[in-house]
Amino acid sequence: MGFWEKVLPGYKGYREREDSRNTDSLLRKMLSDKLKESRSRYDDIKAEIANRGNLDLLNPAEKVTQTLSRVIDRLRYANYGFSGKWFGKDKIDADRLNKVQAFDRQLAEGVDRLTKDIAALELVDGDAEIETALKSLARAIREMDEALNEREMILRTVGGEPE
Repeated sequence: MGFWEKVLPGYKGYREREDSRNTDSLLRKMLSDKLKESRSRYDDIKAEIANRGNLDLLNPAEKVTQTLSRVIDRLRYANYGFSGKWFGKDKIDADRLNKVQAFDRQLAEGVDRLTKDIAALELVDGDAEIETALKSLARAIREMDEALNEREMILRTVGGEPE
Protein backbone atom coordinates (compact mmCIF):
# COMPACT_ATOMS: atom_id res chain seq x y z
CA MET A 1 0.00 0.00 0.00
CA GLY A 2 1.43 3.37 -1.03
CA PHE A 3 1.58 6.68 0.85
CA TRP A 4 -1.73 8.00 -0.52
CA GLU A 5 -3.67 4.82 0.09
CA LYS A 6 -2.62 5.01 3.75
CA VAL A 7 -3.52 8.66 4.36
CA LEU A 8 -6.43 9.16 1.95
CA PRO A 9 -9.26 6.62 2.08
CA GLY A 10 -10.83 6.25 -1.35
CA TYR A 11 -7.67 7.29 -3.21
CA LYS A 12 -7.68 6.13 -6.83
CA GLY A 13 -5.10 8.40 -8.37
CA TYR A 14 -4.93 11.28 -10.79
CA ARG A 15 -4.62 9.37 -14.07
CA GLU A 16 -8.23 9.44 -15.28
CA ARG A 17 -10.52 12.47 -15.40
CA GLU A 18 -13.09 11.41 -12.77
CA ASP A 19 -10.42 9.90 -10.53
CA SER A 20 -8.57 13.21 -10.75
CA ARG A 21 -11.60 15.21 -9.64
CA ASN A 22 -12.43 12.77 -6.86
CA THR A 23 -8.85 12.48 -5.63
CA ASP A 24 -8.38 16.23 -5.59
CA SER A 25 -11.66 16.72 -3.74
CA LEU A 26 -10.86 13.95 -1.22
CA LEU A 27 -7.40 15.34 -0.57
CA ARG A 28 -8.60 18.88 0.01
CA LYS A 29 -11.46 17.72 2.24
CA MET A 30 -9.19 15.48 4.32
CA LEU A 31 -6.59 18.21 4.81
CA SER A 32 -9.15 20.89 5.64
CA ASP A 33 -10.93 18.57 8.10
CA LYS A 34 -7.64 17.88 9.91
CA LEU A 35 -6.94 21.60 10.15
CA LYS A 36 -10.51 22.28 11.27
CA GLU A 37 -10.05 19.87 14.17
CA SER A 38 -6.78 21.58 15.03
CA ARG A 39 -8.43 25.00 14.85
CA SER A 40 -11.03 23.82 17.37
CA ARG A 41 -8.20 22.73 19.65
CA TYR A 42 -6.42 26.03 19.01
CA ASP A 43 -9.59 27.97 19.94
CA ASP A 44 -9.47 26.30 23.37
CA ILE A 45 -5.80 27.22 23.71
CA LYS A 46 -6.55 30.80 22.65
CA ALA A 47 -9.25 31.03 25.33
CA GLU A 48 -6.67 29.94 27.92
CA ILE A 49 -4.27 32.57 26.59
CA ALA A 50 -6.98 35.23 26.94
CA ASN A 51 -7.64 34.09 30.52
CA ARG A 52 -3.99 34.74 31.36
CA GLY A 53 -4.78 38.43 31.13
CA ASN A 54 -1.87 39.45 28.91
CA LEU A 55 -3.54 41.56 26.24
CA ASP A 56 -0.32 41.67 24.20
CA LEU A 57 -0.84 38.00 23.33
CA LEU A 58 -4.37 38.45 22.01
CA ASN A 59 -3.41 40.14 18.74
CA PRO A 60 -0.91 37.46 17.63
CA ALA A 61 -3.34 34.77 18.78
CA GLU A 62 -6.13 36.29 16.69
CA LYS A 63 -3.86 36.59 13.63
CA VAL A 64 -3.21 32.86 13.86
CA THR A 65 -6.98 32.23 13.93
CA GLN A 66 -7.59 34.42 10.89
CA THR A 67 -4.80 32.93 8.80
CA LEU A 68 -5.68 29.38 9.80
CA SER A 69 -9.32 29.96 8.87
CA ARG A 70 -8.29 31.33 5.48
CA VAL A 71 -6.09 28.28 4.80
CA ILE A 72 -8.89 25.90 5.82
CA ASP A 73 -11.32 27.69 3.50
CA ARG A 74 -8.82 27.68 0.64
CA LEU A 75 -8.30 23.96 1.04
CA ARG A 76 -11.99 23.18 1.32
CA TYR A 77 -13.36 25.45 -1.40
CA ALA A 78 -10.54 25.74 -3.92
CA ASN A 79 -11.56 25.49 -7.53
CA TYR A 80 -10.64 22.01 -8.69
CA GLY A 81 -12.46 22.13 -12.02
CA PHE A 82 -9.37 22.57 -14.16
CA SER A 83 -9.72 21.90 -17.85
CA GLY A 84 -7.33 20.58 -20.43
CA LYS A 85 -4.96 17.76 -19.60
CA TRP A 86 -5.42 17.96 -15.83
CA PHE A 87 -9.09 17.08 -15.54
CA GLY A 88 -9.82 16.73 -19.22
CA LYS A 89 -10.16 13.64 -21.37
CA ASP A 90 -6.44 13.05 -21.80
CA LYS A 91 -4.13 11.42 -19.32
CA ILE A 92 -1.39 13.68 -18.06
CA ASP A 93 2.19 12.66 -18.59
CA ALA A 94 4.06 10.83 -15.83
CA ASP A 95 6.54 13.64 -15.08
CA ARG A 96 3.80 16.18 -14.46
CA LEU A 97 1.77 13.69 -12.49
CA ASN A 98 4.78 12.94 -10.28
CA LYS A 99 5.31 16.68 -9.70
CA VAL A 100 1.71 17.15 -8.56
CA GLN A 101 1.76 14.05 -6.38
CA ALA A 102 5.05 15.07 -4.75
CA PHE A 103 3.71 18.52 -4.03
CA ASP A 104 0.47 17.16 -2.58
CA ARG A 105 2.49 14.82 -0.37
CA GLN A 106 4.45 17.83 0.94
CA LEU A 107 1.16 19.64 1.49
CA ALA A 108 -0.19 16.70 3.53
CA GLU A 109 3.02 16.57 5.56
CA GLY A 110 2.74 20.32 6.14
CA VAL A 111 -0.77 19.88 7.54
CA ASP A 112 0.55 17.18 9.88
CA ARG A 113 3.29 19.56 11.08
CA LEU A 114 0.75 22.33 11.72
CA THR A 115 -1.43 19.92 13.67
CA LYS A 116 1.55 18.94 15.83
CA ASP A 117 2.60 22.59 16.30
CA ILE A 118 -0.88 23.49 17.51
CA ALA A 119 -0.90 20.53 19.91
CA ALA A 120 2.54 21.54 21.21
CA LEU A 121 1.25 25.03 22.00
CA GLU A 122 -0.76 23.52 24.87
CA LEU A 123 2.48 22.63 26.63
CA VAL A 124 4.02 26.09 26.38
CA ASP A 125 4.03 28.16 29.55
CA GLY A 126 5.15 31.71 30.13
CA ASP A 127 4.09 34.74 28.13
CA ALA A 128 7.38 35.12 26.25
CA GLU A 129 7.36 31.47 25.23
CA ILE A 130 3.70 31.68 24.18
CA GLU A 131 4.42 34.76 22.06
CA THR A 132 7.37 33.00 20.37
CA ALA A 133 5.26 29.90 19.74
CA LEU A 134 2.42 32.00 18.28
CA LYS A 135 4.82 33.77 15.92
CA SER A 136 6.27 30.45 14.81
CA LEU A 137 2.78 29.00 14.28
CA ALA A 138 1.69 32.08 12.31
CA ARG A 139 4.76 31.74 10.08
CA ALA A 140 4.04 28.04 9.45
CA ILE A 141 0.43 28.79 8.54
CA ARG A 142 1.51 31.58 6.16
CA GLU A 143 3.89 29.10 4.53
CA MET A 144 0.95 26.72 4.06
CA ASP A 145 -1.03 29.57 2.48
CA GLU A 146 1.89 30.23 0.12
CA ALA A 147 2.11 26.51 -0.65
CA LEU A 148 -1.52 26.61 -1.75
CA ASN A 149 -0.61 29.39 -4.18
CA GLU A 150 2.14 27.17 -5.54
CA ARG A 151 -0.26 24.23 -5.86
CA GLU A 152 -2.62 26.38 -7.92
CA MET A 153 0.25 27.31 -10.22
CA ILE A 154 1.25 23.66 -10.61
CA LEU A 155 -2.31 22.71 -11.55
CA ARG A 156 -2.54 25.58 -14.03
CA THR A 157 0.77 24.56 -15.59
CA VAL A 158 -0.39 20.95 -15.87
CA GLY A 159 -3.84 21.56 -17.21
CA GLY A 160 -4.63 25.13 -18.15
CA GLU A 161 -6.57 27.81 -16.36
CA PRO A 162 -9.57 27.17 -14.11
CA GLU A 163 -12.90 26.91 -15.90
